[in-house]
Amino acid sequence: MLALLVIFSYLMGSIPTGYIIVKKKFNKDIRKFGSGNIGATNVGRIAGKKLSKITAICDMLKAIIPVLVTYLFLYLGLLKSNKSIALALVAISAILGHNYTLFLKFKGGKGVATSAAAFMFIVPKAFIVTAIVFFGLKLFTKVVSIRSLIAGVTLFFTTLLFGYDKYLVYATLFACLLVFWRHRANIKRLIDGTEK
Repeated sequence: MLALLVIFSYLMGSIPTGYIIVKKKFNKDIRKFGSGNIGATNVGRIAGKKLSKITAICDMLKAIIPVLVTYLFLYLGLLKSNKSIALALVAISAILGHNYTLFLKFKGGKGVATSAAAFMFIVPKAFIVTAIVFFGLKLFTKVVSIRSLIAGVTLFFTTLLFGYDKYLVYATLFACLLVFWRHRANIKRLIDGTEK
C-alpha cells in the first residue's frame, strides 16, 4: 500500500501544471521562455500574476492531495507503515514528481510551492514559520530565489527545533538540499550579481 501511495504521489506531482496552463492559454511552450522553468515564478513572467497564482495553487494541491490521502489511509487502518516514514516518503515523492516530471522527459520545476505544500499538514508549526519568513522577506527583497532558498533552510531548521520525528527532519533536509540543487543557476547569478 505504501508503495502504491508513493507512486500515486509521484504521478500527482508530475502533472506539469505551469506547462499545461501556458500551453492551453497561449499555445506556447513555457520552457522556451524566461528561465525555462515550468513553475509559478516563470509563469508569472510569461503569462501574468493571475495565471502565476493559479499555477502555484495547482502545484501545491498536487502535493497536498497525496499527503491527505495518506493521512486518511493511516486513520482508516489501510496503511500499516510507520506514520512518519510514510508521510516523509509521500511528501518527497510529490516533490520529485514536480521537479522531475515523467511527462516532460523528467524536466520539471524547482519545487518550492510543492515542497511547502507537501509539509503543510505534516509539520504545520514549521510550515507556518517558513511561510512567515518567505512572505516577510518580500519587504526586503523582490528576488524570489533568495526567499526560496532561505525558506528551504527555515523549513528544515524549524522542523528540527520543534522536535518533529527524525524521519520528517530528514525529509525536510532532503527537500532543502533539493531546492538548493534546483536553484544552482540562480545561486551562480546571485554570486555574479545578475539575478533578478
